[in-house]
Amino acid sequence: MSEATSRLTAPQPAGAVSGWIAARADILLTLAIAAALALKFILAFRLNINWDEFFYLSFVQDYLRGTVSDRFQTFHVHLFAWLPAAVPGEIGQIIAARLVMAGCATVSALLLYGIARRFLSREAALFGLLAYLSNSAVIEHGASFRTDTLATLLVLLALFLTLRRPGGLRGIALAGLVFALAVLITIKTAFYGVLMAPLVWCLGRSFRDRAALALTFAVCFGLAFAALYGLHVAGLAPPDTDTGSYLQGTAAKVFLEDGLMPRWAELVTNLAKNLPFWLLMVYGTAQAWRQARQKGRGWEAWLPLLLALPILTPIFYRNAFAYYYAFILPPAAILIGLVYDRLARQDAEAKEPRAALRLAVLIGLPVGFLLFHAAANWREDIDAQRRTLDAVHAVFPQPVPYIDGYAVVSSFPRSGFFMSSWGVDKYRAAGTPVYPALVAQMQPPLLLADSPSLYAALFPGVEVKPQRQLLPADVAFLRENYLPHWGMIFVAGKTLELPPAGEERRFEIAVAGEYRLETRAAVTIDGETRENGDIVTLAAGSHDVMGDPAAGPVTLRWAQARPGPDAKPTDIWTFFDVGD
Repeated sequence: MSEATSRLTAPQPAGAVSGWIAARADILLTLAIAAALALKFILAFRLNINWDEFFYLSFVQDYLRGTVSDRFQTFHVHLFAWLPAAVPGEIGQIIAARLVMAGCATVSALLLYGIARRFLSREAALFGLLAYLSNSAVIEHGASFRTDTLATLLVLLALFLTLRRPGGLRGIALAGLVFALAVLITIKTAFYGVLMAPLVWCLGRSFRDRAALALTFAVCFGLAFAALYGLHVAGLAPPDTDTGSYLQGTAAKVFLEDGLMPRWAELVTNLAKNLPFWLLMVYGTAQAWRQARQKGRGWEAWLPLLLALPILTPIFYRNAFAYYYAFILPPAAILIGLVYDRLARQDAEAKEPRAALRLAVLIGLPVGFLLFHAAANWREDIDAQRRTLDAVHAVFPQPVPYIDGYAVVSSFPRSGFFMSSWGVDKYRAAGTPVYPALVAQMQPPLLLADSPSLYAALFPGVEVKPQRQLLPADVAFLRENYLPHWGMIFVAGKTLELPPAGEERRFEIAVAGEYRLETRAAVTIDGETRENGDIVTLAAGSHDVMGDPAAGPVTLRWAQARPGPDAKPTDIWTFFDVGD
């Protein structure tokens, strides 16, 4: 297929506004794209930080502590190892990383435009790119601090090197190097990687050409992957599981375990928020199909459809959450651009007064949705997260081991499993309580109830879906050994009901250390009389308490925990701006 290089001439205007828009379509589309890219840098400071952005940052901190053992999905630790030293605080570090990702998204947009120009006119390529950038998932997640943003850049770079410049054997060789890095960033780039074989078939002129392209890509990919993987794992801790078991388990979980359309709700949500986008894409798919079936077009005519195949992966991919669409939808820009080219060509040939109006309306669709989705995400939504983390650092000025669900306090060493839906599924399937042994080993004095599972376990009356609940034994253990301190912050401690006068009551301490006594009357602990405010050093294990039960329950609170700030405490629903 030859590159579309000529600009389609806009028809004469039917009215002042529509005619002005039609005559300046390329300028207006370029300005709208620039605004969409600038919006990414602005929203980096405003969008609520998702739990997996905190988790992504935690790998960087763990790498600097020498505790990262995961071989896959962690290559970014080398790229962002500078972050903790350069920017203070978890919130500031994620915002700085988002700005880097916004830069990556800008380069991705340029690459997508370059790829689209192989198939489309200049205006159509700009229109397709704007349609992609105006999708709600791209606005909300297209520059987030997670694997998908880097993976999108690398995938588009590999396709640009193959389809545009330099192309040929040199381009496919460079694409192999880029794909090797992309796979280390996230395994999901395999959804694009499997396209390389049919892509080579479409590009080759003969069997010899195709064999040369395929062999070059395979050799460069293999050598680059081996070298990068070796350098990567050389700086990591020993793995918890062997690589083969990890890949096998991951594949079994994410492909078809939950049936077809496992994330249908996310797809429906994106459809509802971006209906014109999907309608234009379907129309473009039909247009690409008709063009590919025309006689004499050759295999290259199938490329727009081939590149769009990853859009079908939500049919079977378990982790097709909202952010995933920013990763799989770039090829839709080409299909949507085909619609623009077709309509613009028809209008130019028809020379009807209404032609400019139709073109103006078409351009106005992505512009309008860009403005709508920008307004919907404009409010500052990080304040509750900033207040919570400021409170954590105020209560514990120095890092301590802690329990949470999503590794939110990444500058502290974390204990516990990751409480994504996948993580909780594995935990519940095992059916074994984890916190007694974990606390005995790690001795965490801090617990941050930042996941629905932990929040429901520690706040009476809060309910979550059964599949997100902790096991009853873990719920009882956490409630017995951690006290509410400030909002979502809990600290090691006990509330003790005093026995009848003259009797002793045995209690267990899970986290060894110093505790501050809170009581209305003197009590005896392990045979020593203690007053309100006394610091009591308690080893892990059994202890005895006795006192006047009329004085009411007494409290032992972790002594090193400073009082919480005066700011309004936060809850999980405002912290992550979602319900469960």
